[in-house]
Amino acid sequence: MAQEYFDFTNDLIFRWVMEREENCLAILRAILPELKITAVKRRENEHPVNYLAFDDERGVRFDAIIEDDQERFYDVEMQVVNQPGLGNRVRYYQAQLDQETLKKGEDYDDLRESYVIFFCAFDPCGQDRRLYQFHYYEDVDRQLRLPTNSHVILINALGTKDQITPELAAVLDVMNRRRDNTNPLAVRLVKEIDDYNRDKKRRRALMNLKMRLKDEWRLGLSEGLDQGRAEGKVEGRAEGRAEGKAEGRDEMTLGLIHALQAQGMPQKQIVEALALARKISLAEAQHYYDQVVQATSGGEH
Repeated sequence: MAQEYFDFTNDLIFRWVMEREENCLAILRAILPELKITAVKRRENEHPVNYLAFDDERGVRFDAIIEDDQERFYDVEMQVVNQPGLGNRVRYYQAQLDQETLKKGEDYDDLRESYVIFFCAFDPCGQDRRLYQFHYYEDVDRQLRLPTNSHVILINALGTKDQITPELAAVLDVMNRRRDNTNPLAVRLVKEIDDYNRDKKRRRALMNLKMRLKDEWRLGLSEGLDQGRAEGKVEGRAEGRAEGKAEGRDEMTLGLIHALQAQGMPQKQIVEALALARKISLAEAQHYYDQVVQATSGGEH
């Protein structure tokens, strides 16, 4: 049986790749050629990294903090699952980046220019563009921009629109497991990732993380089932009639989804777990999941 291949979107693989400053420099220059970055240094996060810490636990868990030769700061993250609240996630990382990089004794006037960059294995905005960039604009006069010196860039690995550099296109090909891109950056990244997959020590770390995450998933499923059943029974007992029981079952299902989301479980696994636990089809499970997402986002899509 062929060994499982861990690619660029894997949490540990991405971190290992970004630990090398030459990779950080090449990737930032691929994204932002207009900045003409000539050198970078990777800053160590002052807080311990817990590879199993979900954002809901509010653990400071940067993938890569980078400082360039002009004292600009970059937080580069890999996002594999399109979960609700991406905007809030960006806001949280921006706040943490500012706190992490502000020197002792400095105040907000000393904040450096910063970029929060998310590599997304999905289209975060649904416009098929390969790169989205956001700033603060005045609602009526779109020519008026608030000078916060902060930038947000979302990179869509599935996009087809927008002109991007050949180097960024090469990085996206690596994300999508395309091995035929002959760009030197793509060739180098593929070789590094292959080496990490072959290295026995690193492979053990990858497999251990996978198993520990699977244990977390099972624990989340168990706790979610208990919480979902409890919520559903309360609602069901309140009515007692067939309609009330049906509502109770619905509440139990929605409660299960909320509980699994709180455990940090990705959408695909939540839908699969829900279908298995409630003995319903994947389509029905997806329908319930969409209800939760719609309610969370205030009914907007």
